[in-house]
Amino acid sequence: MSAMYLSGRKYKVISSWGIFALIIHLILLWGVLDINFHSPIIQNLSRISVTENGPAKRILIFVADGLRFRTFWDNRPPYLSDIIRSNGVSGISHTRMPTESRPGNIAIVAGLYEDPSALFKGWKENPVDFDSVFNQSYLTWGWGSPDIISLFSKGNSENFIGKSYSASWQDFDPSSSTIRLDSWVFEQFLQWLDHDALTVKEKDKIIIFLHLLGCDTAGHSSKPHSSAYIDNIKYVDKRIQEIVHKTEHYFGSGSTAYLFTSDHGMTDWGSHGSGSKDETETPFIVWGAGVANNSTRQEIEQADLTPLISSLLGISVPVNNEGILKLQLLSSKNKEYGVRALLGNIKQLALQVEANRELSLGTTKIRTNWREKQLNENIRKIETLLSEGKIEESIVEGEKTVLLAKESLNYFRQYQRNRLIIYLTLMWLGWITLLFLKITAKSKQNHQSFKLYVLKLSFGFALFLLLAEYIVFGYKDQRILGYGILSIVSIWLAIWQFISTSTFLRIRSTKFLSFGVIMIAVLILIMFAGLTYRIFFTFAMFYTTLLHKILLKGGNLWFFMTGLILAVFPSLPVVESEPRIIVVLMTLCLLGLISFKRKTSGKIKCLEIMRLLLTGLVYIEFLDGRSWISWLILFSTPICIWIYPPEFNEMIMGVTVHLSCPLVLLSTSYEPLFFLVLAFHFRCWPVEWEQTDLKDNTTHIAMQDLVNAVSLMLYTLLCFFGTGNMASISSFDPRWTRHFVTVFSPFTMFTLILLKIMIPLILVGCASRAFASSTVFAGVLLLGNCLTLPLIYGVTNQGSWLDIGSAISRFIIALTLPCSVFILYYLSYVFISLRLSDTLKSAFKKASQSV
Repeated sequence: MSAMYLSGRKYKVISSWGIFALIIHLILLWGVLDINFHSPIIQNLSRISVTENGPAKRILIFVADGLRFRTFWDNRPPYLSDIIRSNGVSGISHTRMPTESRPGNIAIVAGLYEDPSALFKGWKENPVDFDSVFNQSYLTWGWGSPDIISLFSKGNSENFIGKSYSASWQDFDPSSSTIRLDSWVFEQFLQWLDHDALTVKEKDKIIIFLHLLGCDTAGHSSKPHSSAYIDNIKYVDKRIQEIVHKTEHYFGSGSTAYLFTSDHGMTDWGSHGSGSKDETETPFIVWGAGVANNSTRQEIEQADLTPLISSLLGISVPVNNEGILKLQLLSSKNKEYGVRALLGNIKQLALQVEANRELSLGTTKIRTNWREKQLNENIRKIETLLSEGKIEESIVEGEKTVLLAKESLNYFRQYQRNRLIIYLTLMWLGWITLLFLKITAKSKQNHQSFKLYVLKLSFGFALFLLLAEYIVFGYKDQRILGYGILSIVSIWLAIWQFISTSTFLRIRSTKFLSFGVIMIAVLILIMFAGLTYRIFFTFAMFYTTLLHKILLKGGNLWFFMTGLILAVFPSLPVVESEPRIIVVLMTLCLLGLISFKRKTSGKIKCLEIMRLLLTGLVYIEFLDGRSWISWLILFSTPICIWIYPPEFNEMIMGVTVHLSCPLVLLSTSYEPLFFLVLAFHFRCWPVEWEQTDLKDNTTHIAMQDLVNAVSLMLYTLLCFFGTGNMASISSFDPRWTRHFVTVFSPFTMFTLILLKIMIPLILVGCASRAFASSTVFAGVLLLGNCLTLPLIYGVTNQGSWLDIGSAISRFIIALTLPCSVFILYYLSYVFISLRLSDTLKSAFKKASQSV
């Protein structure tokens, strides 16, 4: 293929534009997430001191990891069932997304939901120091999973003493015992009771934290409706009865409180992370000293457990707590203490309201809000009622005021959202305009210096007004200044480019230009709908085949047939409760038949059949691939692809067959079948297969470039939504990695799941090398950015947590789509352009020359 290369100056322009495009995309990604999910943690807040002792000297917290409410309630074990009926308070604790262990445990003991900055550390470390009931206690002992205990022991060694078992115990193999995980925790407590409890027998404000991972592990490996999961619940129930009996005997009756709950639930197929009802509803049972006796089912937020624990022990509520104390959970014997505890909760929320108001409105007195005034007046009224002995009136006023405090806190946290979102929208509109003009316009001979001079003055004046407002009103939120400057700079650059260039749309003439643009715009709208409703990608695939037929007059029967088959996949279920092993094996057999029938060299055919056969034996568990076979299949994949001849069709076939092997080992349903159909659809692409080069100097966008650009976008999105979506990806299922590893290893498992997602995308990258050019990628960038614009307003922290997670997924996928296509193009170089024989010859030649 003949290719024309750009000059060195052109390379510098492309390089600078590429860096600028990357920076602007990262700013928008960070900005939207930062605005909607800004860290709730504010440092240096004052604590509300507690002068009264709590009704309980100590509390034992049992956290049964992964225990969902439905299974627990339908299979209530005898001891806890008796507690529910006669000795305490119980009900449903509603968790929030992401329904994972780290956020759930922190919500229970710190009263705050996940800090978004923790996402970048994989929920393994505390990105920001936060207060918890452990910090407020006299001493806390904790035993359990190393992932959870380390969250609280790190940097908190003064009053938290933690110990955990080996990470290798967390094995998702169904044959492994999950009961030993919980047994170890209970035995550690009994040893503490025998050896260390004497030192704090007369002390108060003691917390015992027992993290029980057995149910979570059993749920992942055997599913939450299995006998293993239910047996684990019964075992935990039996040991809790033993623990409570010995604790009461040792410390005396009536001095200890107990809390049994879970950090998150689980789906029928053993996953969690999303926002389904089974994942967000967990049981909670509280009994013992200071707890009410009420058999009526209660419903609380998970963060509400934190002020409850603080009130039972008589300690300060953690400073960033968002939960509210439910007085119906406390014993009615001492109502005045309950009201004073609630008042402390309200004052702690009021301090957060004040701090968030200063961030949003500034420190100036002229920007105070009626909510804060009303909140302070209500606090004074409650104190007056208490001093006058009007307990019942103070309870009514307290319950009303705590809701106002929570509402005010949420209001000030969201106060600047609309303003900041508008700033980001202006920034993004400026970037899209700038990109459009760079692609379609040409420079003017006369730069109209007067207009540019006026533009400079307007730019400086806008920056001055923004800075003056920030200083005068005393804003503490630096995001107002930062995002405001970005929006002004972006709009300024766009207007500068508009003045400096002529609006000349460089699209080569075509008979159906207007009709073609309308058809492409309709496809963009269908893809936008598909990001919300997956079924629309079915219509998008139908529509794309028609697009090629009408606008390009191309395509053969097989191209349309495979396109219609691809259209079926987005209408299939995202996640299934049971694996479809037969579908995976049928796909493997179909691949073997294709390899056997097609005309190629005998060595290549033998290699393909041998790898497919070995993959099948591992998949049906005739061979155990965890030690080395599965890893050998995975790591040998690139080498196997490199031995294929340089013809593009042969290379695509090699990519298809050999990438299918690790994909099969990571699949439970129709994922390999989707990959196979997608591969043959690309083989039937209605263009001449030849590798293109992004270094061509084409300056005009043809209709074919626009069609190829929008097709690349669709196929990339189809790789995400053809077999699932980001919500299903976040719901971890150990079955996906069972042929590689079953012992809990977050990094290894996440890498394997990421590889499973990447394999179909790598195929798209390989196909893009056949028809993509600089103009095609420019079209992808422009169309993809237009697709992102309305999704900025779709991201929110309001509504159901499943909706919130889905909105984030849609925005991130759309925003990263152009970058993903570009990265995939270069990533596919490893599989398409490298040949083992050429590499060996080159190495041998260099060795000979050196000798």
